Amino acid sequence: MPNSAAPLVSVERAGVEEAIHLGHLAVVGADGEVRARLGDPDHLTYFRSCAKPFQSIGSLGTGIASRFDLRPEHVAIMSASHNGEPRHVEIVRDLLARTGVPESALQCGAHWPIHEPSAALARRQMDEPLPIFNNCSGKHAGMLAAATALGAPLDTYLEPDHPVQRRISDVIADYTHRRSATIHYGTDGCSAPNAAVPLAAMARSFAALVRATEEIPLGVVTAMTEHPFLVGGTDRFDTRLMEASGGRLLAKAGAAGAHCTADRESGLGLTIKLDSGDGTWTAVAVMAALDRLGWLRPGEREALSAFARPTLRNHRRMAVGIVRPVLQFAVTAM
Repeated sequence: MPNSAAPLVSVERAGVEEAIHLGHLAVVGADGEVRARLGDPDHLTYFRSCAKPFQSIGSLGTGIASRFDLRPEHVAIMSASHNGEPRHVEIVRDLLARTGVPESALQCGAHWPIHEPSAALARRQMDEPLPIFNNCSGKHAGMLAAATALGAPLDTYLEPDHPVQRRISDVIADYTHRRSATIHYGTDGCSAPNAAVPLAAMARSFAALVRATEEIPLGVVTAMTEHPFLVGGTDRFDTRLMEASGGRLLAKAGAAGAHCTADRESGLGLTIKLDSGDGTWTAVAVMAALDRLGWLRPGEREALSAFARPTLRNHRRMAVGIVRPVLQFAVTAM
C-alpha cells in the first residue's frame, strides 16, 4: 500500500535538503467534522503522552481530588510530561504524600531528568536515577491515588483489566467516539496501557476536551493552561505555547512525533504525527499549522519564533543549517 504521508518538515544543511519528515495532520471539531487534513486523517496513531489529560480524567473520576485535597497543581502534574525539575518532583511527591502512597509504588521506570541542569545535580547526588524523575511520574501518582480511592491493588495498577485502567479506557472511548472494542492498546514507554486510534479521532478528542463543561475535564484543561510550567518545564514547547497564548491554546506532545493542540476559542482540535517517529522537529510542523489556522496572534508568533524555524547546529554550536516547515493545506469554513 503506498504511503499517503505528506511532507511536513525539511531539514537543510548549506542549501541542500538533508532530510524530509513526512506525516499526517487533522483538524477536527467536537462533532467529528474534519476541517483540514494532510496525509491520511484515518492514520492509526498511538496517543502516547497526548493521552495524559484523558488518563487524568479517568483517575480524577474516582473522587481523588476531594478525598485527598488535591490542588490544580496536582492535576497539572498528572497531565504532564515534565522535565524532572525540582518543582516537578516536589509536586509529585506531595501528591503521593497526600494519598499515603510510597514513592516505591511507582512503576513508570526511572530516567534522569530531561532538564539537563536538574539531571547534572541529581547525578552528583546519586548513582542511579529515581522513578520520580520520570516524565510520567505525575500520571502514575494519579493512577495510584485512584487505585487507593477504589480500594484496588497498587501492585497491578498498570494491568489493562485493573479498575483504574478500565476507567481510563472508558474515557478514551468517550472522547474519541470509538467503541472500546475497536480501540487497539499497546504498552507505553512508562509501561501504562496506551490507545491507538485514527488521527482524526485524536483531534476530535481534544476538541471535545476544550468544549467540555463538566467539572473534571474543565478542571484538567484549567490546571494545564494555568500551570503550563508543570506540564513540561523550562524551554519545552507545550509550556511555552500555553504561556504565550495565555492559556487560549491547550497543548500536549506525545512521543514518536505525535502532538495535539486545541483552540479554546474555535473549539477545534489539531493532531500532527511525523511518520519518522522523530519528535525533534514536531514543533516546527505544529507552529506552521497554527499559523495557517490563524490560531496565533502576532505577539505570540514572535514569542515562539525559535520553535518555528530553528537553526540546525553542530556539537560546537555552529549554525550549519535550518529546519523549516513545508506543509500546505486548505481549511474549510470554521
